[in-house]
Amino acid sequence: MDRRKFVKLVGGASSAAFVGACGVDKGTEYLIPHVIPPDEEIIPGTAVYYGTTCTECPAGCGIRAKVRDGRPVKLEGLPGHPINDGRLCIRGQASLTRLYHPDRIKTPMSRVSGGEFRSVSWEEALDRIAEGLREAGSSGLRSAYLPSRRTGASSDILDLFCRRMGVRRLPGFEIYSHSAIREANGMLFGRREVPFYDIENCDFLLTVGADILETFVSPVSYAVQLSRAKSKTDLTWLHFEPHLSLTGLQADGRFVLHPGGEALLLAFLLGRIASSERSGRVIPRWLLGLPPRPSEREVSEKTGLDEETLEKAARGLERSRSPLLIVGGVSTGHERGLEAAFLAGVIQWITGMVGSTVSFNRAEEYGSVGSIRDLDDFVGSMGDCGVLFLSDVDPVSLAPNPEGLREGMRGLKLKVALSDFMNPTAKECDLVLPTSHSLESWGAAAPRRGITSIIRPAIDPIHDTRTEGDILLGIMLAASAIKRLRTFRSYLTERLSSGRPLGFLEELVSVGYHQDDPNTAEPRMDEAAASRFVEDINLEPGLKPPILVLTPSIRAFDGRSAVLPLMQEIPDPVTTISYGRWICLSETEASRLGLKDGDEIQASSPDSSLTAPVKTVRGLPEGIYVFQRWMPDAPPVAFDPRTGEAACYVEERAISKTGASFSLPIMSGSMSQHDRGIIPRPNHRQGGRAGVHGGHEGHGEDSSMYPEVEHSGHRWAMAIDLDLCIGCSACVAACYLENNVPVVGLEEHLKGREMSWLRVEPYYNDDAEQRRPGVLGGMRGAARAAVSFIPMLCQHCTYAPCESVCPVYAAYHTPQGLNAQVYNRCVGTRYCSNNCPYKVRRFNWFTHKPPEPMDRMLNPDIFTRGKGVMEKCTFCVQRINAARDAAKDESREIRDGEIVPACAQTCPTGAIVFGDLLDESSAVYELAHSERAYTVFEHLGTEPGVYYLSGRKKEI
Repeated sequence: MDRRKFVKLVGGASSAAFVGACGVDKGTEYLIPHVIPPDEEIIPGTAVYYGTTCTECPAGCGIRAKVRDGRPVKLEGLPGHPINDGRLCIRGQASLTRLYHPDRIKTPMSRVSGGEFRSVSWEEALDRIAEGLREAGSSGLRSAYLPSRRTGASSDILDLFCRRMGVRRLPGFEIYSHSAIREANGMLFGRREVPFYDIENCDFLLTVGADILETFVSPVSYAVQLSRAKSKTDLTWLHFEPHLSLTGLQADGRFVLHPGGEALLLAFLLGRIASSERSGRVIPRWLLGLPPRPSEREVSEKTGLDEETLEKAARGLERSRSPLLIVGGVSTGHERGLEAAFLAGVIQWITGMVGSTVSFNRAEEYGSVGSIRDLDDFVGSMGDCGVLFLSDVDPVSLAPNPEGLREGMRGLKLKVALSDFMNPTAKECDLVLPTSHSLESWGAAAPRRGITSIIRPAIDPIHDTRTEGDILLGIMLAASAIKRLRTFRSYLTERLSSGRPLGFLEELVSVGYHQDDPNTAEPRMDEAAASRFVEDINLEPGLKPPILVLTPSIRAFDGRSAVLPLMQEIPDPVTTISYGRWICLSETEASRLGLKDGDEIQASSPDSSLTAPVKTVRGLPEGIYVFQRWMPDAPPVAFDPRTGEAACYVEERAISKTGASFSLPIMSGSMSQHDRGIIPRPNHRQGGRAGVHGGHEGHGEDSSMYPEVEHSGHRWAMAIDLDLCIGCSACVAACYLENNVPVVGLEEHLKGREMSWLRVEPYYNDDAEQRRPGVLGGMRGAARAAVSFIPMLCQHCTYAPCESVCPVYAAYHTPQGLNAQVYNRCVGTRYCSNNCPYKVRRFNWFTHKPPEPMDRMLNPDIFTRGKGVMEKCTFCVQRINAARDAAKDESREIRDGEIVPACAQTCPTGAIVFGDLLDESSAVYELAHSERAYTVFEHLGTEPGVYYLSGRKKEI
């Protein structure tokens, strides 16, 4: 702050205080906020934490909102929560930016002539809806309500509204509804449910198509469980998929099979298990004569899997004590998807998984969710609908027949959207009612049977918004369906307290969640229904290349998170592309077509056409093109008419070059290590010393021109286990939000001016990749994944090359081992960046000011950097200082594990550990002295404070 601005501010504050003292005005609270706290829970300058629930996707993870001076500034996972146990994904971290997004709808909006919208009052909007419902009823039309997935109290209030108002509640719309799994389980067990998959307690995991670490059902839960399973058992994990996913890259063995061949693979495995003496159950008679029982050779020819691979999968299921099979995602998104899900259910039954590692007792709550088929049926019958409510959904973007939906909506008396953003569906409506963010709302979710997770506000509504529950209650009051005004909070209190012991609600709000024993019996197989399905089963793969695979995105899911700027800024983990749209294809395919990264192609079929630049990805088979469905201009959503599952494939595309070429913001400098040993081969440790405090040889007088460094009290260090790192980039998002790292946009990324303090780098291990010819349409498969991920941040070197070249001593080494940066001393020479071998320093070319109200999200504990300043990771020094102050106030030493940087706190697998390297009892000391520990570029003698643990290769 310059002198003029300081004097002006002090003068303004003094004048305001004087006028206020005279009784004329009380305006000093705007200049010096919370001198008198507005709430007894708020202590100025001290963080308050609220347990609540993330609503960025359907998983329902528990979160803890950090609130400073009445403003949420950071989200973390809620410790102990039965879904995610204190961890959070990339989208959960970024969901805070939805609260402060400047493009949120701020008031109710009504369409006027010309298609424009104007602001209206809530009273006017609710009265118009009540009148519309009366007119529809008098005309014999039945109104309808289309929500997204609703559970718990949110579902209950919607049921109440629909009963009182005579509105038809449509099945919840989720494009990824796992309907094939539910349909198969309904036939087999009479339970149309998605069961709970207990990865933590399995010793052999076989996943087919299900991207359990990205978007499938509950990815944070699965990542947490996977980490625990690796520590508890000698887990072996095999993954089969037709394309390339982040999940596949983390498996012990990744195998490429022909799209649509999943059912044939599972039929072979079922036949092997049925003839094995090691199966966990008595084999039903109908199953013993299962037609057909494909031979190993036939399956190999039609799936592209060699016989050795088939044998490994079968042997793993036969010999495992606690196996687990998960089938879903792209493996059920085609015309043989129901067969794949059905055969998976049978295997789960006869191997004893049902009731152990596959639990219907703790099933995911998808009872109110429909399928794409349900939406398509409704679109075909919209003629008898009066008022249509669309809550938190965007079917215009995702419906299989968007033009039919638009046409049907035009004939309705009234269309009402409940939304936080003006998406394509909201733009088609007559009224748009702005909904509050979950951090502004009361509610309760039930993501899994037996779990109640509270939703509570951490801030008063920023805009003139309301929760869905309050909107529904307001409509009922306006229509005289209820006699007095109630708030959804009061309804929620009554709903959660009913039948519960005294104090239950207070405990729920305090803890953030409650878990009951569902106490429901595991199902029995309906052998008659299963036998009938088997009689007509078709196992032939029906898909022919070239094939376009449509996938969800770890960054945007089905598109709902694409509005968050941070999800565009952080690169896609596999391709490292940040902004824009692209189609992935194999290097061999690109070479055959004469394409390079950025060249535009057109993929055409009789029903649709898609145009986008290409990105080559090693490990993809020939004939396979991958496009993330959330990107603009995705093909219309097709579906299996039997299950309503969204189709993940469009086959026999005609591929042609358009002649255009674009610059893609590819954030990796290179995906090859160029023999630099950044990530050593599994089970291999680099030579050389691991660190001056690691018990290895340090710098001596004859080996260095620098004096020996002595650390006093502590030597802060970090250990990152690459065997646990899944490359999800949750740590990157957490770092952005904790440290006020600016979002700079596409133009700066194209110039290479990223600002992320932490990046997840993928590297292909050229000598590890195994390729072999395929047998289907010229497709080729990569038998094993050959990509490793490493989080790269400031290494906090003991002998840091950046420090010695700084002309103003802005970069210096602290007595406790931090490579510190004095921001207001830096003059921007960038010598330090030039001298850094890890390339982890970032230069501010501009002063990046977040738009209002996103500036309220800034963490007040850390300095916000301006133009001309170099910045980088600080090991979250603000958290180190807070822990030091707390320990000093209590007259004690800092405890091991008391300081947790943002990246370590969110990591779903617990791959990142922080602590004091001088404390021989600390976790980081133990990891740094592991046989797997190494530091990057050890030969340079910088002696980093970040230790990596190399991956462990499992023989499969």
